[in-house]
Amino acid sequence: MAPQIETDFDEASDTVLLTARVVSEGARFVATVDGIDLEASGNSRDAAQESLVQNMRGWLERVDTTGKLAEALGVDWLEEETEIVLRFVDGDNENGTDSG
Repeated sequence: MAPQIETDFDEASDTVLLTARVVSEGARFVATVDGIDLEASGNSRDAAQESLVQNMRGWLERVDTTGKLAEALGVDWLEEETEIVLRFVDGDNENGTDSG
């Protein structure tokens, strides 16, 4: 069973939008993706985000080789051209960072 992932899929632009969060935990920052068991950390918010983007790329490649990427992302289908985007959310502030 796929995790509960909140995605926005726009067929017109062929984009899957995933929400990621960065929180401060003591002297480090931890980044996660909503609904996916991925985590990364760094000494700064930017370092945690970049580390999560790299982890996400590896996860996408691993899951894609199984042929179950669409299911894992909670969408009906994906095309080769589909763009997968991480949108980092910090409280009420949002900024998009492309993972692909």
